[in-house]
Amino acid sequence: MHSILIDIVNKLATHNCILATVISSTGSTPRSSGAHMLVCPQGEFFGTIGGGLIEAEVQETAAAFLEGDAGAASLHSYELDNTKAGAIGMSCGGSLTVLLERLTPAQYTDFLEIEQAVRNGQAVRREAYYMQAEDDWTYTSLEALQELPAHAAALQKIHNASHAQQSEEKPVLLDENSIRYVAETFHPSATVIIAGAGHVAKPTAEIAHIAGFSVIVLDDRNDFANATRFPHAHVKVVDSLDDILSDITVHSDCYVVIVTRGHAHDKSVLKQALTTPAKYIGMIGSKSKRDGLYEKLREEGVTNEAIARCHCPIGLPLGGRTPEEIAVSIMAEIIQEKSRG
Repeated sequence: MHSILIDIVNKLATHNCILATVISSTGSTPRSSGAHMLVCPQGEFFGTIGGGLIEAEVQETAAAFLEGDAGAASLHSYELDNTKAGAIGMSCGGSLTVLLERLTPAQYTDFLEIEQAVRNGQAVRREAYYMQAEDDWTYTSLEALQELPAHAAALQKIHNASHAQQSEEKPVLLDENSIRYVAETFHPSATVIIAGAGHVAKPTAEIAHIAGFSVIVLDDRNDFANATRFPHAHVKVVDSLDDILSDITVHSDCYVVIVTRGHAHDKSVLKQALTTPAKYIGMIGSKSKRDGLYEKLREEGVTNEAIARCHCPIGLPLGGRTPEEIAVSIMAEIIQEKSRG
C-alpha cells in the first residue's frame, strides 16, 4: 500500500494522475478489492490491478479521464469472459469494479501528509467526497458539503455506514443522494531501509519497490542519495552515518540493508540497527570482514544474541557478482524472511 503512496507523491506535484482502485471482484480475476494502479500522462503507470486484458482496458479508460482542472471520480465495471480468460491462461472469467479518481496537484499536500504518516508507522484513513452533477462526479470537501443543510441527512447515513465498515481493510464506496464517498485505510507496509546509496543500493531499491516494499534510502552524500538515482524511494541525506536511524521509525516489518562505503560505517550502522525491532538486518561483506567486525562489537558490549540477528554475508548464495545480481540475492533473502511470518 505504501508504495503506491510514494508514486502518487512523486507524480502528483506536477500533473494529474488517475488512481485506479479495485472496489470489488468476482470469479477468477487476478486481483481483489483494494488493489491499486496509478496512471500518469504519457502512458506511465505504477502498481497493478492484475495485468492482462482488463488492466489494459483500465489504462485506456484512465488515460481518457486524465484531462481536467478538478478532481473527479468515475466507476467502471470490466468483464473477463471465458474466452478472454482462456487467452491469458485462466480457467474461468470474472469481473472487476474499478473506481477511477482523477487526482490533481491541488491534492498533493494531502497525499504527502498521508505518505509521511504511514512511513512513520501510523495507519491513516483517507476519505474523499464527490458531488454528482449529471453524469460527472466532482471532488469536493466535507466542509463544503456540511455548509449545505440539504446534505445533512445523506452525510449522516454515510457516516453511520462508513463507521460500521471502518475496521475492514477493503476500500469503502458509498453513494447517497448525489454524494459519493470513498474511504480507505493505508497501513504501514513492509519497508526496506537501505543504509548507503552506492552501486548495490540502487538496484536493491528498484527491486524492492517492484516487489511491493516501501523503500527508504539513507546516506550522508547528496550526490548519491537523491531522487534522480532513487525515484521510487524516500531518500534522506543524514548528517552522519553514526546517527543514521535517529529520524527513522524502524518497526517490526522493516528490513535493514547495510551497504555503506566502508567497514567502520557498516559497524556503526549495524550497532544502531541491532537496537531496533527490525525483522531483518543484513550487512554486505565477506566472512572475514564479518568476524572482525563482530569481535569489535563484542568489545563494545554488544551481546552474541544481538549479533546473531545479522545476516552476513547478506543475501542468498546465488553466486552473483554484479551489483544487480547481488541486489537480487538480497531481496530474495528478504522475501524469504518475510514469508516466514
